[in-house]
Parts: sequence; structure tokens; C-alpha cells
Amino acid sequence: MTKKEIRARKIHAMKTLDVRKKEKADQWLKKQVIAHEQFQKAHSIGIVLSMPHEVETDSIIECALNLHKSVYVPRTNYQHKTMDFQKLTSLNQIGVDEKGIRYVNQNSIINNHLDLVIVPGVAFSENGYRIGYGGGFFDRYLAAFKPETLSLLYDIQLCENLPIDEYDYPVSELIIATT
Repeated sequence: MTKKEIRARKIHAMKTLDVRKKEKADQWLKKQVIAHEQFQKAHSIGIVLSMPHEVETDSIIECALNLHKSVYVPRTNYQHKTMDFQKLTSLNQIGVDEKGIRYVNQNSIINNHLDLVIVPGVAFSENGYRIGYGGGFFDRYLAAFKPETLSLLYDIQLCENLPIDEYDYPVSELIIATT
């Protein structure tokens, strides 16, 4: 299967996941990441503002902010194919861009040197390789900055025969919820 075909299948599986199972998995993943040593010791954390079918991140962000951690979310320049992390101090600072992606809609600090990045993805191999949405933004960022990384995912996102390209960058650790 091609990356495009895997991506389509995994997104479909995520979008059709039973709501109660998703909520239970999201709560479990939140508990796991908040208790994780990397999260505990990190002062600055990069994390995406999730879409409805993805692992829910708003509650993780709220928790990080309540723990006085600096939270940064992706800011993407689609024209130049670049991504930076922009400081988020409140979930009230969020807008939606032309691709339906939530982002910080106010001027704030850019910081790409983060203690921990919680890397999103659509499909994952057991050894940390991933397929995202096809833009390569995270792979380029990870290769350039080499932060500590974790990914939160549902077991339905695992893929045995994930095609790997030379520019793909693996995540250090996967936290996998059973659905």
C-alpha cells in the first residue's frame, strides 16, 4: 500500500471510531502523557491543536498551562512549506486557517528549541516512524531541531508495513491507547 492509501484508511478508521471508545482512549492517553517523565521535566512543550478525529489535545494543553509550562503549537506557512512553534497562553487565542487547522491567531513568541514535542500522525510503525498528512512539516522540523519526542495514538493507527522514505524521522516513544 502507498502512503496515500494508508493515510486514507487510517483517517477513515479514526473518523469512524466509536465516540465512547475515543473519549475513554483520550482520557487514558492524557493521564499517561501527564505522568510521563519527559512531560514532567519539560519546561517548553510543542503540541498540535487537535482536529475532532485526532487524539484530543485541548485538555493536555490546559493541564500543561496549569502546571506553568510554556506551550507552543505549530504555525505553518504553506507557501514556503515551513513550520514554527508559536506560544499559546490560552485556548481563547485560537483561530482556524484556510485548511481548517487551528492555530494561534495573535502575535506571540516563536520558539523551535523545545524540551518536548508531542508529534501527531495518522499511521505509525512500532519503531516510531509515522505518516502525517503529507506535507512533511514535522519531519523537516524534527530533523532540524531533534527535540525529545512522544506520540499519542490509538491502536488502530498502527501499521505493520509502513513505507519509510529517507527523509522520514522517527518519534522516540509511542504511547498507544487500546480502542
